[in-house]
Amino acid sequence: MTNLRPPGCCLTWTLCLLLTAASESVAPPDSLRLVWLSNTSLTCNDGTPAGYYIRRGTNSHHWVVYLEGGGYCWDAKSCRARWKRRPGLMSSARWPRARRAPALLSMDPAANPLWHNSNHVLLPYCSSDMWAGTRTKSSNDSFVFTGRLIVKAVLSELLQFGLKGRVLLVGSSAGGTGVMLHADAARRNLRTHGIRVAAIADSGWFLDRHTRARRISVDAIAKLGHSLWQGSPPTSCVRQFREKPWLCYFGYRLYPHIRTPLFVFQYLFDSAQLTAEGVRAPRTRAQWDAVHETGTALRSSLKGVRATFAPACIAHGALARPEWLAINVSGIPLPRAIRCWEQRFSAPNRREHARCAPRRLIERCSWPQCNGSCPRLRDPRTGEEVALAALLQSFGLDVNGAAAAMGLDARALSRMSRAELLPLLAPHT
Repeated sequence: MTNLRPPGCCLTWTLCLLLTAASESVAPPDSLRLVWLSNTSLTCNDGTPAGYYIRRGTNSHHWVVYLEGGGYCWDAKSCRARWKRRPGLMSSARWPRARRAPALLSMDPAANPLWHNSNHVLLPYCSSDMWAGTRTKSSNDSFVFTGRLIVKAVLSELLQFGLKGRVLLVGSSAGGTGVMLHADAARRNLRTHGIRVAAIADSGWFLDRHTRARRISVDAIAKLGHSLWQGSPPTSCVRQFREKPWLCYFGYRLYPHIRTPLFVFQYLFDSAQLTAEGVRAPRTRAQWDAVHETGTALRSSLKGVRATFAPACIAHGALARPEWLAINVSGIPLPRAIRCWEQRFSAPNRREHARCAPRRLIERCSWPQCNGSCPRLRDPRTGEEVALAALLQSFGLDVNGAAAAMGLDARALSRMSRAELLPLLAPHT
């Protein structure tokens, strides 16, 4: 692909800074401003320049660096399909000068109680490689994959912006995987500047399970992607999987090698994991059995994780969405769990730690959507919310039997709202 620069792009990093500062007065509120990477050899898939969005906060010693997600492609066919379907995830040609902040980068304390006054940096995802690629040259008019190099270059440039104190590296979906791949390298590179690094992986904890519903296995896809991207997972993990280094893209295999403080947020019935296993819109009992098996596998894979938050929901991605404030496990909201985790490695006061939330919060109930704070589940055919009673019936729950056990009429039970039904069903599930 030809290295094209979008119309109006800054020619130099210094000019980008000047234009960014000049646009302060015209940018919409709570937005981040675009800076192009000074290293023009690092590009999006199609050769357009890579960059990042940035906004200064009042707390000069705390930085939140967010890696966006958005899937990936692994061979020529899947990349052509991605380019046709979602070109915005492979090119910067239409990036705006300013972008509205996602929830975790908002300046509004009501929307972002944890980091509203931090310095905010957003890395748009246009490399389709889980932020792992090092392929800078294309062949036969194909794509380039430089995600790993982009992250390293952005962190280096941020030092020129006055990066200091503490950096929280956060990512969702493919960005969550990218965070786990980059955490230790970022920590090593930045500690020479006196900067401490911690990381949060949101919905990037994927499993390499084999299922009959998928014609090509997840680990086979990872193998193809690793080769196409010229992927570069952490060396410590690759040493364990010398013959199969692509296994290091799976969180539960990579986690034992990560030394950086890491908080893992993962829905137990992650919808992207289900899609990868060939279960897109479960309706039959057999399909719901497959959903339960995925939940069981995800729960088991989190056993050794020191800091984790895992609600029993069918959903994907939390921190960039407004509803992240409401998600809870055992009555403890996600923001409180993260705050306590941050306090543990940043403050030495152990008495405060004792009054804080547990490190590990994994949903106790074993069926999907049993948590009242789960994002609403919608029928992909109609877009309408799925009634909880109908959902439970599709799981195989005997609604008539459950109603009789509770002394209710089955029709009355089926008409109950989610808020009314969940407390009644809890003792019976």
